[in-house]
Amino acid sequence: MPSISFDTYLKSIQKNLQKGSERSHYPALKDLLDDPVKGIDAVIEEKGNKAGIPDFTVKRRELLVGYVEAKDVGLDLDQIEKTEQLKRYLEAFPNLILTNYIEFRWYVNGKRRQKEILADLNGDKLQAKNTDKITALLDQFLNYTGEIISSPEDLARQMARLTKAILLATETALDLEATEGELHQLKQGFSEVLLPDISDSDFADMYAQTISYGLFTARVGHAQNPAGEQFTRRTAGTYIPATNPFLKRLFNTIVETDAISQIDWAIDDLVQLLSQVDMGNILENFGRRTRQEDPVVHFYETFLAAYNSALRKSRGVYYTPEPVVSFIVRSIDAILKDRFDLPLGLADNSKDPVTQKPRVQILDPATGTGTFLYEVVKQIYRNLEEIGMANQWDSYVRENLLNRLFGFELLMAPYAIAHLKLGLQLQELGYQFKGKQRLGIYLTNTLDEALKKSEILFGQYVAQEANEASTIKRDTPVMVVLGNPPYSYESSNKGQWISSLVRDYYQVNGQPLNEKNPKGLQDDYVKFIRFGQWRIDRTGSGILAFITNHGYLDNPTFRGMRQSLEKTFDEIYVMDLHGNSKKKEVAPDGLPDQNVFDIQQGVAVAIMVKYPKEKAV
Repeated sequence: MPSISFDTYLKSIQKNLQKGSERSHYPALKDLLDDPVKGIDAVIEEKGNKAGIPDFTVKRRELLVGYVEAKDVGLDLDQIEKTEQLKRYLEAFPNLILTNYIEFRWYVNGKRRQKEILADLNGDKLQAKNTDKITALLDQFLNYTGEIISSPEDLARQMARLTKAILLATETALDLEATEGELHQLKQGFSEVLLPDISDSDFADMYAQTISYGLFTARVGHAQNPAGEQFTRRTAGTYIPATNPFLKRLFNTIVETDAISQIDWAIDDLVQLLSQVDMGNILENFGRRTRQEDPVVHFYETFLAAYNSALRKSRGVYYTPEPVVSFIVRSIDAILKDRFDLPLGLADNSKDPVTQKPRVQILDPATGTGTFLYEVVKQIYRNLEEIGMANQWDSYVRENLLNRLFGFELLMAPYAIAHLKLGLQLQELGYQFKGKQRLGIYLTNTLDEALKKSEILFGQYVAQEANEASTIKRDTPVMVVLGNPPYSYESSNKGQWISSLVRDYYQVNGQPLNEKNPKGLQDDYVKFIRFGQWRIDRTGSGILAFITNHGYLDNPTFRGMRQSLEKTFDEIYVMDLHGNSKKKEVAPDGLPDQNVFDIQQGVAVAIMVKYPKEKAV
């Protein structure tokens, strides 16, 4: 039951109607919602202090219950529901009431559960009706405890919703802040180093995901340290592992800015969710080698589908099926053993006699959530088991694995997931992280070679990470390049370095292609193939193994690309998996040829081998 009668509430509304402002009714609505006995407090939010938040935050003994957005008396809530503001609120806030003080609408996870009208506006006096139904609506709102989180997918969906709230708050704070403010300075630092043309909305997205996955990573670390202090926004940074020094520095910098004060309400909602989750149960299967499907990847895919499904499509984020990943990794391992005279395959730790660097250095240049590197580690462990060396895993990883296993990723969330996933895997197999040895996964743009610098502290962190990755790209004799690079016909990677490399594909036998529309050669997957070809060429020998769009196999536009690849590599193996719904490809039995991904474009696996000069035929 409300703490005051509906008659008292309506009298207050009636008295304040002449003031003509929705805010004049705030105290009456607060009195209706408050319940000191149950510890319920409806906090009226001052919009100048917090960004992107509804009018009321309702808490029970300091724990979040939900939000209330109040519009002026008599406004048509059907029209309010169509506004961009409310659509975003419904996406971001799982327990929300929309009201014009007379009508109340309750929403759970963006869906309207109930609507009731308390009084009729026609007449001189507001007379209460439907009080039992209004009471039930408010009671359900106030007693809502959220969905029970019993699986990684449940947590991913709830994290996505709260990350939307952080995104909304960040966008609002950017709009309100002067250009010299701290959020804009953070954006400038990111723009200088990683994404030159990043918009306010894209930065807000990156910022929100950095906070979200920073907190998630920290909560995992906190769960592994049960004797530690309470998990809060301020203590979270101490639990991000030293294996990911960049995220640790970045997260702490973000949390310590003054700008965070405007969005800390949204961050604290996520902290509350994570602190209440049984993280041990969530992580139970995250590192298990025996699973045929990767729960960490499905966690991220579930998150991204709920957070922004269009973002997943535009950035080419698609989970590579485990059989495909396993086939590619096992094929590389077999080629190293059979064709390069390396009996341990991917586990080989021998050094080049000239450079004294490990011979088998491995790079996934679009690592995503680390699916391919995860499978590489599994294969290496199997190889060591076969020769009875699995009991030396701890020393092997420290001395012979971390220094030759690399991944590059441009997006913050999969970057954080990849670190988490490989760290858990190595620990499960028996490795004990000591000191500050990091994993070789870097936040960087693979297709941009230039060294970076920034005068802004936030930018300096990004620059340091990008420059360490650039050293690997340029100087490390990587022998194996593998993965599933993104496909994007409308590529935003237009830097001078990668563009100059791809120009090699615009000619055949030294003559221009003379194609009317050679735009397909600017697709991101083509640029990643060109990068891998360039890297193997510089090393002098090695293996390039990708699953990509299959358009380059027979399209006339790509004949220069095909000729270039033939010149670089001694052997090229292609498995066209078809599945091109645009071409209406069919299987031998006449049924539609289904794609291994949930996309229209057909795909192919290509494994290209370049032997050392003394072995090449």
